[in-house]
Amino acid sequence: MLDLVLSAFGMLILCFAFCMAGASLQKRGGGTLTFLALAVVTGGGAAYMLWIWDRPILARILPFSNAIILGNWLPVAAAFFIGVCLKTETIAYLRRVFFATALGCLCGFSLISPLLGDAPECGILDHSGRIFEFQTTKQTCSAACAAGLLRLHGIDATEEELAALCLTRNGTHWLGVFRGLKIKTAGTEWDVIVEEVTPKQLTRSENPPGVLALTFTPEAAEHSIESGFGTEVGHTVVCLGTCQKSKTLEVFDPSPDYGFESWNDRILADVQTGILLRLVSRKGTPSPLHGIDTNRPSTWNDRRMASR
Repeated sequence: MLDLVLSAFGMLILCFAFCMAGASLQKRGGGTLTFLALAVVTGGGAAYMLWIWDRPILARILPFSNAIILGNWLPVAAAFFIGVCLKTETIAYLRRVFFATALGCLCGFSLISPLLGDAPECGILDHSGRIFEFQTTKQTCSAACAAGLLRLHGIDATEEELAALCLTRNGTHWLGVFRGLKIKTAGTEWDVIVEEVTPKQLTRSENPPGVLALTFTPEAAEHSIESGFGTEVGHTVVCLGTCQKSKTLEVFDPSPDYGFESWNDRILADVQTGILLRLVSRKGTPSPLHGIDTNRPSTWNDRRMASR
């Protein structure tokens, strides 16, 4: 947690610097220069929201465990507007203070929100050498999947440990999963990469094992009896690979009612977005599932990879 506290403190300092820059520019610069600066900050913020915010490129720009805080650049842009507002004398003083205070509180909350709350209390499981286990709470599908992926790569991990590291609260953001995997793979031969995948890519290309975080289309609720998907929250599964013969995606769904499944195009049509977090070897070691037929349940039983 120290990495998050230090990064939040650093971001608050950066916000203060941008606030002072905005105030100084408004007070000493000309109207044209201030307008251009505001246009640049606004354009930069829009570009950030369109191409970087909540996208895997953020993990490539900031490949650190605290990317969930360092990658939140909106408070920095907002701080610049706060500085300009405070020195805009054409606006009544009380209105300036009110606006600046409200926006400042939003910025502060946005930065420290990953630090708030506690991870859910997980059940105690004795996986007895098995790799994948079902989640023990409604909120910890991501933590259960991350722990299974780590065990698959020879790194000891538990659902409860990953729930804390991944900052699980009512759910888990994929940047939280990225954090948990980065911390657990530090000092090992494995590193974490993040990719954005479409439903078609999931069945049309080879997919190495990884944690697959999904969101669903509004129409998913109409097929919830078949797929189990809902639109209110996302869901996370372990991607085991693509069966090229049947064109299905083989997954382990940590929900206790599911487990190992084959997802065809009909089920994947309900997927809106997908983020795949996987481990790659720094030494060129192949995937633990390299050469394994993921479409044979007996394979998993023989390798003792799941609770059945």
